Amino acid sequence: MGEAVQSADVRALDGRRAMIVGAETAVGAAIARALSEGGARVALVTMRVDEGVVVARRLQRELRERGAEVHTFAMDVALGQNVKVTTRQVTKELGGLDVAVSAPDQFLERPLRTVSEMELAQITSANYYAHAYLARAAADEFRRGGGGRLLLVTHALGVAAVANASTYGGACAATLGLIRGLAVELGADGVAVSGLLRGTTRWGAAGADASGIAEETRSLGELLAATDAAEAERLAETARSLLVAPASDVHGRVFDIDAAVVAGVGG
Repeated sequence: MGEAVQSADVRALDGRRAMIVGAETAVGAAIARALSEGGARVALVTMRVDEGVVVARRLQRELRERGAEVHTFAMDVALGQNVKVTTRQVTKELGGLDVAVSAPDQFLERPLRTVSEMELAQITSANYYAHAYLARAAADEFRRGGGGRLLLVTHALGVAAVANASTYGGACAATLGLIRGLAVELGADGVAVSGLLRGTTRWGAAGADASGIAEETRSLGELLAATDAAEAERLAETARSLLVAPASDVHGRVFDIDAAVVAGVGG
């Protein structure tokens, strides 16, 4: 593959069985729509048992009205055993698992010196451990089925230097390292691992300062939400393209909204 992934065929995912964790988020919901429109049988999985379930069920109704097969599950992404059990349930409901997309997100805008140990643990859990737990659980299911695709969605603040986002950005940076490590560990099992970076239209993918944020009238959290909303559809199309591209073209690589390579195992 060159510098970008080619657009996916409209029905390239026909019959594939996919779970999307973080389906209650703007980006997670958009990815779920894109995979469903591509023909996948979809499990919408929320990060926890809360109001996010209502959002996911609303999306489920929307997609079912279009003739799609869609299921909804809730799990606590902070508990590895719960993630494992729910992933097993999803796999049984779908009759197997071909695709797992991990797109959880929980933001915190505070300088590290004011962040409590509990808050640090919560943000790290939501934005790093959640990916690790799903990757471990999904890999077990993929091995049973002879292979699969794993896509981890994280934020460009893992490479950009922005004040008051070190807790969140640190967890996102750890996820980028996780993607590269998993590619080495899981490649021999027939699991193609790749990453998708949110927020690159505002913060870039090269770690440059996000100049001008101090002059913005909105909080950093509001800016993240606005950027997610603006990028969601293009990110979803990129995700679908990555999930149907040849495994060798995407394995171990992290891509931005334009499907350009941001980072990879080899560089």
